[in-house]
Amino acid sequence: MSSLSPNQITQLSMVLSILLGIAITWAVYHGSEHAELPGEATIPERGEVDDATPDTAGRTLS
Repeated sequence: MSSLSPNQITQLSMVLSILLGIAITWAVYHGSEHAELPGEATIPERGEVDDATPDTAGRTLS
């Protein structure tokens, strides 16, 4: 039998879900100031050959 009352279990679940939401929000936005925003990408000069090996540093899924 549980040592917690149903009211305590409900309150504990609410607190843990709020903390989980805060943790997920932090994980999503942590380091986002280093993201490349639209309009910040360099536009190549007209007639310039496209780069065959783009810089993929920091853009890996591994």
